[in-house]
Amino acid sequence: MKKSLIILFALAAVACSRKMQVDRPDFGVSLDPARRVADTFVYRLGDSTRFQFNGSVGNIAFYSGETGKRYDSRSTTYQLGKVTLSFSSKSEFGAQTNTLQVLATNNLPGFDSASVVNAAWKDISSRGKLATSATVVPFGTADLTDLVGNANDSLFIAFKYSGVTGTTQRTWTITDFSVNNVLADRNIALSTVAADVAYWTRYGNVWDPANGRWTPSATDLKITGGNASAATNTSWIITRPLYVGRIAPDVSTGVKSINEPDKTEYVYVYPAPGVYRATFIAYNHTVDEEKSTIREFIIKVTP
Repeated sequence: MKKSLIILFALAAVACSRKMQVDRPDFGVSLDPARRVADTFVYRLGDSTRFQFNGSVGNIAFYSGETGKRYDSRSTTYQLGKVTLSFSSKSEFGAQTNTLQVLATNNLPGFDSASVVNAAWKDISSRGKLATSATVVPFGTADLTDLVGNANDSLFIAFKYSGVTGTTQRTWTITDFSVNNVLADRNIALSTVAADVAYWTRYGNVWDPANGRWTPSATDLKITGGNASAATNTSWIITRPLYVGRIAPDVSTGVKSINEPDKTEYVYVYPAPGVYRATFIAYNHTVDEEKSTIREFIIKVTP
């Protein structure tokens, strides 16, 4: 019995130390040689780019080389361009003035009410136009780059409402809210009302009636002022932290998965003229190991 146990433990030890190995993919890609000019394959807009495959591989991913689909940008990166804010507003009912402030800070130590009220907010209301009536007014595109230190910095935008008892308080609606990091080759959306509807934070000294506070929806931010007898009301709504220089990883297109048969080609039509680096990643993997083969081509698409 003792000898049997020793043999079983020995076999278990050998099994645990043995990794599931995998072979590097034997994978080739080719294009029509008649399209080749030096190191570039040239196509006209609307042509089908036919990538011919040979070999057997478990998985294939494709980066077309377009913006947002580049192999070299497959990891999160940081780059600061111009940080911009835009939105539209309208102000209904009553005649109270200076009831809305647009504020920004890159230093918000906490989301408790004391931290919010005492933060080093910069009033940026004058960097654009605010409504004075029920007519919708575009704020314009305000440059906020001076409010952040570098690509790793964060930024918070706040709308601060003030309504005073004694006369009808104003009702404000904010639409088309957008914060962007504008780079030379693309705009990185940092925040929109629709994307961040679940992430706005609200504060106030009095919410009576209950609609006397900011309400975010997929289309707008809104606060409804009280009547002349309503209490004086100060109400805030604040974005989540906006990481101004963060650029999400570019994405690939899945061409083949391990449970699919081998493919002989992949056809892609580039939607615009330009020069693109097309990249295929072929890889085999187990739970213990992964090995890959990379094939790249320079594609030029002419009008």
